[in-house]
Amino acid sequence: MDDVRLYTGTLVADLVLPGARSLKDQRAPLRALVQRLRNRNFAVARVGPADLMQRAFVAVAAVSGEADLVEGRLDEAERLLYDSPFEVADLRRNVAVETFPSG
Repeated sequence: MDDVRLYTGTLVADLVLPGARSLKDQRAPLRALVQRLRNRNFAVARVGPADLMQRAFVAVAAVSGEADLVEGRLDEAERLLYDSPFEVADLRRNVAVETFPSG
């Protein structure tokens, strides 16, 4: 019997909203972006310092039994990040595999 493989993919984005003059200015666009990602079944979390006025750090995750599906999902998440009001200052991407014996 074959082993079970689990592929996990993560993106960590450093997002900049240049026009934000307060934390309140970035709240609505960030909430909308996170909701768009969640509506497409991504796990999303704000990570890093939360008190920066013009910056936000967001982590996005996808899981599948196939590497190609995880890569495709991360491509979709990247498009959503770049198609937001935020500038993407840095984007880190990682795909990992775990193997579990079956039986």
